[in-house]
Amino acid sequence: MKTIFRILPLVSAILLFSCSKEELPATTPVGNSTVHVEYRVSAISGDMTVYQLVPALGTSVEEKHEINRSTYTYSFDVTSGTLVRLNASNTNLGPEEVIAEIYVNDVLLTSASANAPGAQAIAEGVAR
Repeated sequence: MKTIFRILPLVSAILLFSCSKEELPATTPVGNSTVHVEYRVSAISGDMTVYQLVPALGTSVEEKHEINRSTYTYSFDVTSGTLVRLNASNTNLGPEEVIAEIYVNDVLLTSASANAPGAQAIAEGVAR
């Protein structure tokens, strides 16, 4: 019986101090991560004007595109926390609807639509 009481603390100490610490991979702060942005525009008329904010040399630049098909997509990668904006309108002055959508990592961030002559669908948000 005495030997059990002598061995028990020794076994407990070995089990307690022989456990190894699990190493977890380092995580990158969310503020410095890169996200994938995709602009999507559609219009039944097939004629639209698109203004889009895109990254260029560490800043953002607004580009203008004249589109002559019913759908348009443009994708790029930016740092999380970047402002993204998409503005679309029908070139034809008819009542056909134009839809502007912004996706971040394949999840809809924001969308807008317009269906009056000369109206603009403006979608804007912060990519996170």
